[in-house]
Order: sequence, then structure tokens, then C-alpha cells
Amino acid sequence: MTNTGDPLARAQNTAHEWLTTVASALGTDDRRYTYRVVRAWLHTFRDRLTVESAAHFAAQLPELLRGMFYDGWVPSKVPLRYSADEYIDRISESATIRRTDVRSAMRRVSEGMQRLLSPGSLERALDHLPRDLQEMFLPTPQAAAAQGRTSDDTTELWELRRKVEYLVDAVSDLNRQLMDRPFSGARTDRDPEAVTAAEDMLLPQQGIS
Repeated sequence: MTNTGDPLARAQNTAHEWLTTVASALGTDDRRYTYRVVRAWLHTFRDRLTVESAAHFAAQLPELLRGMFYDGWVPSKVPLRYSADEYIDRISESATIRRTDVRSAMRRVSEGMQRLLSPGSLERALDHLPRDLQEMFLPTPQAAAAQGRTSDDTTELWELRRKVEYLVDAVSDLNRQLMDRPFSGARTDRDPEAVTAAEDMLLPQQGIS
């Protein structure tokens, strides 16, 4: 028997529909994983917007996701300004995913959100973000291609960039571990050639725009 008297039933159904769409974009059936990643996406996105822009964006969300969006929000402290690496650390910790998976996950959530939000609303909100964060939140090129807004060459370029970013994050993590690793025996100084080699692997990649 259907409980037609449940005042939250419609809000719950809508929230489940949105999470299902985003889960499809993420390529997963894991609802808990989807929830964590969507929550991290909403909070990171929210905290970089002004109060007015956040309110405009939140108005597009269904009731329960809007509550998630505002959970823990401190209007007097926004917009928060962090480096791209700091945002990656925050998202990785909040969503409990690897740093190397953050960029892909954020873009795929954006792909799902783009299907659900009114046309142009995601793009208008993205305009308020700095360039490095815009690139982290831009929908995957496959989503844009499906809507006729990119060429095959652009899609290939985005895929190449995604792979480079994955390698940069992986090498960055490795370099950080090597720098923090204690050396045994009488030799306590770090090998300058090894450190320089690690930095040479990183710095050229970071200059890609």
C-alpha cells in the first residue's frame, strides 16, 4: 500500500532521481560513494561562490540536495580561497577518494548536474570560479560533445590533459613521500639529484594551461 500521506516522499524520490543520474555519470551503482562525492562537489563549489551566487545556484537544486548544499555553510567566510592542490586535498578527504581520482570525479558529477540543472545555470556558476578551479569542475568532454559544443580534437585534448593531470598528481604524491621519508644510517641528507629529478618531472607539467 502506497503511503500517500508522507510529506517527504516526493522530495526523497526527486533526490534519489538526481543521485541516480549522477551515479550514471560516475559510472557506478554505489549510492554511498555517489552521495559522498556529490556532497564534496556541492560543498567545494558552494564555498568558492559569493553568498548571492550560492543562493542563485541552490535555488536550482531539489529540496534535500539544497539542504545538503547549505549544511555547514558559513556565509560570513565565503568565498574561500585555496590553491588547486588544497582543493584537491579537501575533496579527497571529504569524499574519501584518492587525490588522483578527484579531478575525474568532480567533472563527472558536473556532467550529471548539467543534465539536471536548467540550461546555462552550471556554466553561469562556473564563471565565478578561478580558472584552475573551473577546469576541475568543467563537465567531461563526452558530455559537451553530446550537446554539440566540442570537436573530436578537443575531446582528445581533454582526455590527454586528464591523463597528464593524473600523472602529475601521482608524481606529486610520490615526491612528497620521498621528501618525508627518513634515511637510515650515517647519511641523513636527501639526495639532491633525486629531488631535482622529481621536480623536473613535475614543473613542466604544471605549466600546461
